[in-house]
Amino acid sequence: MDVQVPKKTTKQPNLTADPYVLAHRYWEYLAENPRRKGEKWNTYYSNLLANQPDPHVDSMTDRARAIRYAKEHHECFYEVRDLKRIVEWLDKASATSQK
Repeated sequence: MDVQVPKKTTKQPNLTADPYVLAHRYWEYLAENPRRKGEKWNTYYSNLLANQPDPHVDSMTDRARAIRYAKEHHECFYEVRDLKRIVEWLDKASATSQK
């Protein structure tokens, strides 16, 4: 008896396989797992820098730099309120590397 198992389409890694999925892919998670009627989205996860829209590739604003940094370090759960601190770190690291 032949049993055919449907193939999974792999557009991106499985959302449930990543323990930090809500820290950096919250909106994708909600798209795959819609909220129930009357349920509001989680403001904590929506305010994480890693969940903010990707900045333009050429953008070098403080916000864009902080978002890119937060996306690379999503496991640290940086929030919008951490933007100034991250920019200070990036500026300090940039000044140190230019010496």
